[in-house]
Amino acid sequence: MTKTDPGSQNIFNVTQPERYRCQVLHYHSRLSRLYLRVYKDQNQHPAFHLLFADVAYFDCPVTWQGVDFHIAEHDECLQLMLDTGLVGPAILRFPGAYASLTEYTRLYQTNSNQRPIRVIAGSGTMLRQLPADLS
Repeated sequence: MTKTDPGSQNIFNVTQPERYRCQVLHYHSRLSRLYLRVYKDQNQHPAFHLLFADVAYFDCPVTWQGVDFHIAEHDECLQLMLDTGLVGPAILRFPGAYASLTEYTRLYQTNSNQRPIRVIAGSGTMLRQLPADLS
């Protein structure tokens, strides 16, 4: 079960997440979906896949080590949205808009050896099998 609360650590409940490497498989721009392949150790076949849906932003290399994703606090998500221009500063004057935005949108993060990995999305899910059109 994927954890969804801000501040949650290791949200995909992966044992020894540092042993896994992630690779961007596909970004579907019309559906705003980001698919990642996740490999354990040096295995050439994915152990599982990750799907981030309703993606507004992602900042990552094509491949990185570690799958220990956590969900940042609402304020950190909003700050990144402001910094990247996804929302304008006017949103800060409307608490209702701010609350509904942060209720639905999450900042998923992990750290690799190279840099922080960041994805702003509505949800993150572990998949054992890919949809047929991506297999």
